Amino acid sequence: MSFTLRLIHRITGLIGSLLVILMAVTGLLLNHRSLIGYNVETKMKLQQFIFNLHTGTVGSVSILWLTDLGAICMLVLSMTGIWMWFKRRR
Repeated sequence: MSFTLRLIHRITGLIGSLLVILMAVTGLLLNHRSLIGYNVETKMKLQQFIFNLHTGTVGSVSILWLTDLGAICMLVLSMTGIWMWFKRRR
């Protein structure tokens, strides 16, 4: 049981952290739009792509399930982490 729980914790941690990194990077780029050419017509497509990625769409395809997956990973990480911590304390 302990090995399985640690494996679940490790896998969800990896997936969740990659999704959090994606959201953090796109959020930072949107907050500091001068880094990606704000108001420069040729770079507006890049800004639009980053905005769409951050809000959960790529083209006409919704990827909100990806942000939901990130949230589920964070929940699983929290629960398994707390479980392992309490188990170790006993």
